[in-house]
Amino acid sequence: MSDNACKIRTNREIRSYARERLLGNMLIPCLVTFFFFSAKNVFEMFMQLGVLGSDMFAFIFYIALFITVNSIWGLIRFGISRYFLSFITTKKASPANIFAGFKGSTETIISISLILTIISLILQLPYLIYTFFYSVNTLPSFLLSLVLFFAANLIVYLIEAYLAPIYFVICDNPGSRLPWIIVITFSLMNTKNFFKYIGLQISFIPLYLLGLLSFGIGLLWVVPYAYTSYAYFYESLCEEYLSRQKKAAVNE
Repeated sequence: MSDNACKIRTNREIRSYARERLLGNMLIPCLVTFFFFSAKNVFEMFMQLGVLGSDMFAFIFYIALFITVNSIWGLIRFGISRYFLSFITTKKASPANIFAGFKGSTETIISISLILTIISLILQLPYLIYTFFYSVNTLPSFLLSLVLFFAANLIVYLIEAYLAPIYFVICDNPGSRLPWIIVITFSLMNTKNFFKYIGLQISFIPLYLLGLLSFGIGLLWVVPYAYTSYAYFYESLCEEYLSRQKKAAVNE
């Protein structure tokens, strides 16, 4: 846990710490970000290849591909979390951290990724069934498909936002069992912190839009900035959790 964690109170301060840490240290985080986007594009390309038709075979194939790709993607997400957590807590973070998910705690990471994937799949089933087996060539059917798509993805986003610390928790507790990881994650992310995290993410939307307007080049700065902030946010959650534990011990 970094020394700055105890001083962090607001999202503005979290972003300030992130900017300070990145000042003069942007090269490696940018390269890590480039790898992140490249890997994400490859995974999304595989998902698009899964849409081969509109029959039952194509549907089952897509479901199998969805589960496989998203489960493996969790290893990359863990590696990104590992790198940026190391980036804020050490003077020199190794880019090799982005492959850490393939070296240690792989079973736990895959299990977490599989759980999140199954939840996402269940929520998206109405949309997938509708688009695979029903025509969407009329305006009402198209609007219905959009409603199903956005409703499913909104719920998935909220669930993943509440579980946002989970990969960081695995980083800090390698070898811990899955139930313990989940319990600690829920202990860190209470309702107040949940809305605070969403507010932190929303605060980056204007920067993401500016990054897109620069043909994506600006995202190489925005994404490291965002992920460094998320790592500091996790550190502040840990500090708050430890403070609550100390107060509870004193009261006993």
